[in-house]
Amino acid sequence: MSSSADFFDELARRGHEPLLRRVSARVRFVAADGQDPVDRLVTIDHGDLRVSADDAPADATCTCSRAELDDLVSGRTSTMASLLRGALTVEGDPELLVLTQRLFSCMPVDASGPRLSPSPSSAPSSGRDRPT
Repeated sequence: MSSSADFFDELARRGHEPLLRRVSARVRFVAADGQDPVDRLVTIDHGDLRVSADDAPADATCTCSRAELDDLVSGRTSTMASLLRGALTVEGDPELLVLTQRLFSCMPVDASGPRLSPSPSSAPSSGRDRPT
């Protein structure tokens, strides 16, 4: 099973996302390349989540490659980074793209996920910052 399939299964099991308690919308995720296309409708009703394969209309449709969707749901990239690179397109309400990032951020990041750069306090000093 792929990362995106696991993601949608987990959303369906979770059933509620408190970070989206003020949101009521339908967001479709489409990744049509490859052997196993993805077309899932995520219905958000004041934080209550429902995932289906319905062809009902959506308030926003996010389209990308299967690999990009896997990177999004695993935390290796963000929706905004994908959008800015042109790897993700959104039809409909663009604000929903930002809100759906909250769904992705709740998923555990695997070991191949993003690497955080060291904080400035942990970076080696050049010696110029020392008081004299």
